[in-house]
This record gives sequence, structure tokens and C-alpha cells, in this order.
Amino acid sequence: MRGTAGNRGFTLLEVLLTLAIFSVILVLLLSSFTGTERTREILTDRSRDFRQLRMSIDRIGSDLAGAFSSTRIEATALTCHEDTLSGKPASTLVFTAFVLPESGGPRPSGDIVKIKYYPKLDRDGTFLELYREESSLPLIENKIPTREVRMADRLLGFRVEFASGDAWTKEWPPGGRSKSPLPGKVAFILTASSGQEYRRVVSLPLSGQEASVPFSGKRTGEGL
Repeated sequence: MRGTAGNRGFTLLEVLLTLAIFSVILVLLLSSFTGTERTREILTDRSRDFRQLRMSIDRIGSDLAGAFSSTRIEATALTCHEDTLSGKPASTLVFTAFVLPESGGPRPSGDIVKIKYYPKLDRDGTFLELYREESSLPLIENKIPTREVRMADRLLGFRVEFASGDAWTKEWPPGGRSKSPLPGKVAFILTASSGQEYRRVVSLPLSGQEASVPFSGKRTGEGL
């Protein structure tokens, strides 16, 4: 016996169709939220990468601006050799530099340090990590642990180039040349995880004045 129209219930087909439509809407909403969260994570990672790259570039540039070398002691020479880590360009840069003066100080500092920049592979072997190492006793052999600081991670490369006359070379000193002379300019390139390259060229103010720097590392003479 048929019931009235007001008492008619839902058929199984109608219930299933309603559930299917509801499921599609729910999936679309979840996808939208997931996509938004993923986009936020990507933007956050890129902002973090750019911030650490900018800080690293500024620090390397500041250190190189104080680089010097003395003909009287070979240990002060600037050296760099090129290598690859898991197919990624990796340079190791070592040089001696005058310590930057304190902010607002009356005159430049006369202290010197040995600075080393070098990359390492991360634990997964996917990216490079850039480290800075500083020694406060650059002119003598010592067993005091140096200060190692990680400057940047998630890199695809760290390269250094040097101006030798009108040409650029990837290692310093060039083959057959004395270690003491400084290059006129140094360019360093950091490659971010996105593949974007960031390059800066730094002029070395003390290039050509190697003979004017005494053994102690203190600045003397009008040229310095």
C-alpha cells in the first residue's frame, strides 16, 4: 500500500548521490586548504633562503674588503681551490683580514684573523651548507679550536672567481704565481635551492700593497 507524498522517504539511490556530492565538495575544500598551506610553506622557505643568502653575501663581502697579504710571511696569503661535492660546485676560500672596527669606533682595527669559507654536504647529501671558520691566531700554528659557524644551507653551489688582469680565474693563486699577491677583485656566487644564482663582486683595497704590510700585520705607511 502506497503512502502519501508527505510521508515519502529517501531512496537508497538519492542517499548515495547526496553522499557522493558531499564527498566531492569536501575533497575540494580540503584541497583548497592544503594548497594554501603548501603555498605558505613554499613562500616561508623562499623568504628564509633569501634572508640567509643576503646575510651570507654581506658577511663575505665585508670580510673580503679587509683582506690583506704580506710578502714577509706566506701564511697571510689568500688561497682558493675549486672542487665538487655530489656534482655541485664547491670552493674553499682562505684569507687573512683586518678585523672590522666596532660600530662608531674612532679608527680601523689593527687586529687580524684568518678566515675560511667552505661548503659541506648536508646529511641527506642533497644540498650544500656554507660554513665560516675564524682563527684569532692566524700567523702561528696552534691547537686552539677555531670558531665554525654555519652561514647558509640548502645551497646548490658556492663558487669563487678572481680577477687576474683582464681575465677571471676560478683558483688562486694562478698556476706558477707567487702566493703573496692579492687579486684586484673577487666574485663569489651562491646558488639557492631554486637554482637562482646570486653573485657579488668585491674589490680588495689592499691589493698591490703586499710589500707595505709588516710582519706584525699592523697597518703602517700612508698607503694603508
